[in-house]
Amino acid sequence: MKIYEYEGKTEEEVILKALNELNVKEDELIYKTKEEITGLLKKKRIKLRLIIKTDVIEYSKEYLNNLVTGLGLDLQLETKREQNCISIKMNSNNNSILIGKKGKTLESIQILLRQSIFNKTGIFVNIILNVENYKEKQEKNIQILSKKLAKEVLQTQIEIKMDSMNSYERRIVHETLKNYKGIKTESEGEEPNRSVVIKPSK
Repeated sequence: MKIYEYEGKTEEEVILKALNELNVKEDELIYKTKEEITGLLKKKRIKLRLIIKTDVIEYSKEYLNNLVTGLGLDLQLETKREQNCISIKMNSNNNSILIGKKGKTLESIQILLRQSIFNKTGIFVNIILNVENYKEKQEKNIQILSKKLAKEVLQTQIEIKMDSMNSYERRIVHETLKNYKGIKTESEGEEPNRSVVIKPSK
């Protein structure tokens, strides 16, 4: 996974330089910029560090294959480049092992992959891992539960604290109930035991 670095006076200048040299479109890049003040005249310089999405995908596929085959599983991967993330769907001869209890194994693999890329590049890449349609099913279940609890809060006017959830799961709850009349949601607690509290808004 090759890292490219450029410098210039403005962010637009260095991005344009990178696009011209690499002959790619901007949506094919993942980058971060850093502003530095140099010299006695304190001139502003922009430093750009970037990686190309196709390289990240190839690295991710190799990483996941090495990790999962080490567990004795056969793995097939389906990748998709989206605007704000890279989605990778995994399928194996034993998907329940990849998912783990309450999705903990899947979440751990995702964290390991993201951290590995960051350690190599210094750039955070938002990679979303899925197994079969686990996340779609998980999202639907959380939405159903959220609405059920919200209805109970409306009837009793007593707040309900949900079980601990990761940031992805909490975001589903907040999004599901953000326009639910008479209800408000707040996240409380410290990671990894942070949870959503559903409250009456009045």
